Amino acid sequence: MKHRQLLRTTYWAGFIFSLTVALTIFVNSSFLGTKIPSDVVGLCYTASAIIGIFGLYIIPKLINRFGTSFILGFLIIVNIANLLVFAAISNPTIIAISFILFFAFNTLIYLGIDIIVERFSENAVQGNVRGSYLTMMNAGWVIAPLVGGFVLDRLGFSALYGLAVAIFIPVFIVVCLQLPSIKTTHASKATILQLAKKFMSHRRFRLVFIVNFILQFFYAWMVIYTPIYLHDVAHIPWDTIGIVFAIMLTAFVLLEYPLGKIADKIHIEKHLMMIGLFIMGLATFFITGAPIISISALTIIFFMTRVGASMVEVSTESYFFKCVDHADTGSIGFFENTSPFAYLLAPLVGSFVLVFAPIQTLFPILGVICFLGIFAAMQIRSVK
Repeated sequence: MKHRQLLRTTYWAGFIFSLTVALTIFVNSSFLGTKIPSDVVGLCYTASAIIGIFGLYIIPKLINRFGTSFILGFLIIVNIANLLVFAAISNPTIIAISFILFFAFNTLIYLGIDIIVERFSENAVQGNVRGSYLTMMNAGWVIAPLVGGFVLDRLGFSALYGLAVAIFIPVFIVVCLQLPSIKTTHASKATILQLAKKFMSHRRFRLVFIVNFILQFFYAWMVIYTPIYLHDVAHIPWDTIGIVFAIMLTAFVLLEYPLGKIADKIHIEKHLMMIGLFIMGLATFFITGAPIISISALTIIFFMTRVGASMVEVSTESYFFKCVDHADTGSIGFFENTSPFAYLLAPLVGSFVLVFAPIQTLFPILGVICFLGIFAAMQIRSVK
């Protein structure tokens, strides 16, 4: 297949995979809370993040040796098994272990698909490619909350995770049977500390890493605490939450593709980051009022948080992949580590805050963190 056709096939794989992840991600913390003590839920996210951090360092080396089809196939099969555990087994210890692996392996699957996309894309159109790829993935995120909220309210967690299994199977078929197996030719031999030093000493890498980390911290805090806050504190039913989240996530579908094309033409990644972080931070402040404001107003607030996030996401992705070659899998893996590192830190910080303050306090704090990212974005220089 030609590169363009391979890219389209990879986009579809990303769409199906994101549909699976999004179907479960906003309810995982609530599901775990029904099986294990609430103070252990955060530790599960932390343990998963630790595995993800080391996995993102190891996976490029394994892909270099065995190819993407074998490695991604293994990860997908294990995660299908983990979903079956959620759907059919009630043992708390087994569920906790399965969740830790499931959440960590999803991060590694994203990296594998990212490497395939990067392999078949050209640097001059990275904004277009990343915008198209992110739009396809985010379409899955829009559909999933509607389906997930409906299924969860009527059939429960087991049915939801069973549905996720059925959706996950086509990912295996597309990635392992329809796409060529890629072996990267220059897998990084650097250690994690060496990669960290490289990022901290490289001005462009350091600054975009900081901005991306704040974005991923925002996602992590939202994923872990927002469903609990809306369902348990604001007493909003799951099907309504699903509608709110679906509308919220349309911002990514509507904005990331055109913004990616614009970034390729006039190189405004820096400005998109700054504006996006400001919108994210401002809108997040207002989530605190969820129990006392209308659903329509709350939907607008959440939508605006993702308007900002979509601007930051497409600009950081476009900027970074213009600075790095697809063969530099070590740097790509380290960049992807921002997500598990955020999931390592977010529950620790969140749990600390909750010792002293109610859950609604988390959102103004998150808003301030978003504002702090603007200072890093201001220092970024354009890539042409």
